[in-house]
This record gives sequence, C-alpha cells and structure tokens, in this order.
Amino acid sequence: MTSLEMLRRVGCGVTGAVIGLAQSLGLHLANSNLANIQGALGATAAEASWLTTAYFAAALSSTLLLVKIRLHVGLSRFATVGLCVFLGAAALHLAANSVSSAVMVRAMLGTVSPVMSTLAVLYLIEAFAPRFQVVGLLLGFCFLQLGMPLSRVMSPSLLELGQWHGLFLIDVALALLSLAAIHLIRLPAPPPQASWTRGDFVAFPLYAGGLALLSVAVSQGRLYWWTDTDWIGQCLAASIVLVGLYVLFDLNRAQPLIDLRWLVRPFMIQFVVAVLFFRIVLAEQSVGIVGLMTVLGQSNEQMGTLFSIVTAATFLGFIACIGIAARRGPRVLGLLALVLVISGSLFDATATALTRPEQLYVSQAILSAGLAAFFSGAVLLGFGPVMAEGGKNLVSFLAAFTLAQYLGSLLGSAWVSTTVAQRQTVQYSALAQHIQYGDPQVSTRLAQLAGSVARVVSDPAERTRQGAALLAQQVTRESMVLAYNDLFQRIAAIGVVMFIVLGALTWRAHQKDRRRDQDAAGDPSRAQAGAPAGAPVGAQSSAQVGTPAALRPAP
Repeated sequence: MTSLEMLRRVGCGVTGAVIGLAQSLGLHLANSNLANIQGALGATAAEASWLTTAYFAAALSSTLLLVKIRLHVGLSRFATVGLCVFLGAAALHLAANSVSSAVMVRAMLGTVSPVMSTLAVLYLIEAFAPRFQVVGLLLGFCFLQLGMPLSRVMSPSLLELGQWHGLFLIDVALALLSLAAIHLIRLPAPPPQASWTRGDFVAFPLYAGGLALLSVAVSQGRLYWWTDTDWIGQCLAASIVLVGLYVLFDLNRAQPLIDLRWLVRPFMIQFVVAVLFFRIVLAEQSVGIVGLMTVLGQSNEQMGTLFSIVTAATFLGFIACIGIAARRGPRVLGLLALVLVISGSLFDATATALTRPEQLYVSQAILSAGLAAFFSGAVLLGFGPVMAEGGKNLVSFLAAFTLAQYLGSLLGSAWVSTTVAQRQTVQYSALAQHIQYGDPQVSTRLAQLAGSVARVVSDPAERTRQGAALLAQQVTRESMVLAYNDLFQRIAAIGVVMFIVLGALTWRAHQKDRRRDQDAAGDPSRAQAGAPAGAPVGAQSSAQVGTPAALRPAP
C-alpha cells in the first residue's frame, strides 16, 4: 500500500467519523435539552416536544425517498446537495426564535439526516481494505450512536456560548468540515440508474403520510395522554388508513416502492420484531436513567462524567463486538446484548432517592456495551442475507430497518413515560396509605420539615402547612424512584423473554447450518457455493461480508 493510498484511507475514516457525529448530534442536541429550549422559546413542555416529533416524522419516510434519489442522480451530486441542505438546516437553527420556526427547521433537518448517515457509513467502509470493510460498516453505525451521550457531555458548554442557539454551533461547524471533506476526498460512485416509476408518486405520499401521523400519535400520546385527547386517536386511525391504502396500491404493482412480499418472509419478520423490541428496552438509558436523574435533581452538567463513560463504553463495545463476531459469528451478539441489558437493568432497579450518577457508572457502561452488541449483530445478520442476494432488496430492507429503528425509539420513549406515570400513581397511593398524622414518626418528621423553614416563615400555622407540603414532595419523589425501579424490573423481564425466544431461534439456526455443512461436505459443488449465512465473519463469502461495491449502499 502506497503512502498516498494510506493517507486517502485515513482521510476517509476521519470524514466518515465527522459526518456521523454531525448527523447524530443534530438529532440529540435538541432532544437532550428540551427543557432549555422550552425556556428560550417561551414554550410549554408539550409544545417543545413537537421538535422531536417533527424530526422523527420527517426522518421515518425520508430514508426511502433519499435512497431512490441517490440511485437516480448519482452519489456525487447526492452528497453535495444533501450536505448543503443539512448545513442550511443546521444554520437556520441559529435564527429560529419561535416554536413554529424551530419545528420547521427540525423537520428539515430530519428530512436530510439519512444523507449524513449514508455518507458516514460509505466513507468509513472506504477507509478499509476490501477484506476488512465490514469493520468500517460497524464503525459507521458506531459513530451514528455516539451523539446521544456526547450531546449531554457537550451541552453545558454550548449553552453557555449562546443559550439554545449555541447548541447548534458545533453542528454547523461539523457540517462545514464535512462539506469541505467530501470535495477533497471523493468516493467512487456507480453510474446513476433509473429508480422511479410513475406509481411511486402515488405510493410515496401514502407511505410518508401514514408514518408521519403514526409518529405524531406515538410521540404525543404520552404527553396529552392516550385516552384523553381525541386527535391522538384520529391521527392513529388516519395513519392506519393511509398505510393500508399504500399496501393495497403497492401490492398490485409490478415495481412496488417496497417489496412487501419479501418483507413478510420469516427471516425479515423476526429481524424487524427483534430490532423493534431491542430499541424499546434500550430506551432505559436514553429516557429511563435520564428521567430518574432529573427527578433527583441532576442536570446534564452533573451527568457529564456518566455520559463520558457511556461514550467510551459504546465505542469500545463496537470494537469488542467486531472481534467476537469474527470468532463466534454474529448470532451470539444478540444473546450477549440481552445478557448485558438484563444485568444493567437489574442493577439500576436498586436505585434510591440517594442514587447519584456515580452509582450508575457500571450499569450504564454495561448497557452501552449491550447497545453496541445489538447494533453489531443486527447489521451483520441483516445486511448479510440482503447482500448475498445481490442487493436487489436493499431499498426494501433499508426502509424496514429504518422504520424499526425510529419507530422503536419512539415506542420506547412512549412506553417508558407511560409506565412510569402509571406506576408512580400506584406507588404514591401505596405510600400515602401509610402516612397517618397521628403516627409519632410522621409527626416528628412534619415538625422537622416545618422547622427547616422557621427562619423565613414566622407564622406557626404556615410553617405547619409548609412542612406538610415538603412531606408531600418527598413522598412524590420516593414514588417516582419506585416507579423507575418498577420500569427497570420490567425491562429486565422483557429481556429474559427475548433471550429465551432468541436463544431458541439461534439454536434452530445453528442446527440448520450444521446440517447444511454436513450436506455440503458430501457434495463438493455445494461446498464451493460459500459459507452459510451466520458463519463467523472471517468464514463468510465475499457476498455476505461485502466487497467495496456490495457494501457501498449499505446504510
């Protein structure tokens, strides 16, 4: 390898990392600081939540749209125009001063975010020799996951620079660097190909509209409450109608937008369901732990070290999973991820009102490693069979994978918030039943709390009322902690069920591969066809692990 080629590969690796961080931070810097943005915009919590809804509603369907655009116009033009739009959307955040304008720029950013994730993975794949390009594939997804913990580490400093506008200074800077880098280091691009049919212009609005309304219902239902707001049900019903019309329309076309018949194969159904449930249980880290720490008065500044550890553990987890997959095969990664999730959840389920970020370092590092194992296994097991078929179903697979990822994140957040709200009500009632004002211990505690405000409240009756209010606050806080403990226990229980199911499927697949190997040993022509799907990475055929051309459209 010449020094020039080595320099190009290093440049591709750095470019991919920068683009991946730009995309990931663009999503999570806003989601991690909704309270600060809410105050800066003078919005309510429900109004600020539309920033997240707008991003996901746009991103859910834009992946499919942008894949087709990339095939149609070519990679070079796709990269340049997409990055310019991303840069413009990031810069417009600096001028948004109202909820409506902020929601529009978030939707704009969500629409073009798949461009960044695509380029991040392509550049990191190009950074490795053909034999090791699967490493670049996994590292591409790794950098796309680092934005969540990094956003909480960086937020306090960015907010000091310019309140909520300061959050997006780093995103604008990374987008500028990315734009310069893709013009300095260009990817080899296949020629454009026709990817649109006239029927797509009918099918895509139905598909996008249905998913957008579904994301609105899922993300807003937990805030306005599922059964208390008519328009939540109306959005859900409309989404079902639109998606149903899309399915009826696409099933009767020779060239459908998505190959729905291929998606209902047993392998794809198992894959999508597994990804969906994994994203739900992994919401413990992004939503559950953050919510618990917020209840206990901890801000991003106090959680900085915790999420620095999470960032490091996520990155190291991906590196470790590459070695595990090479030795044991990718199937074991799903089981490993579940073991880590169950362990971390049970550890977190012992939280008390005195728990601080320092007590969560180990459990969150374990969960971060579980996230890395999940993504590594999903990418290897999902893309392998698709690329082995020549990539003809790549568009359909990407649509299903993205839908499961984003929808799983939304469902995870909604389920966590709903479960905590329900369990907090139950736990508060249980605690309140034991508080009797005639109880000497309760009387003593009320006297202590009333005494704590004696310096500022001179009226004895008012001090008593203040003491009772402080006691109610403590009961509420304790009930919230118990509710989060119940949540973590439920996540561990779901993990156990998933482990049993996935273990059974893995054993069946192992037995099937074993029989195939035995058959191939007796038939040399079959043995030359390549290693079976699910074999260790080093033993798989180039169609499964990927050649440069095969992996290039992988994100």
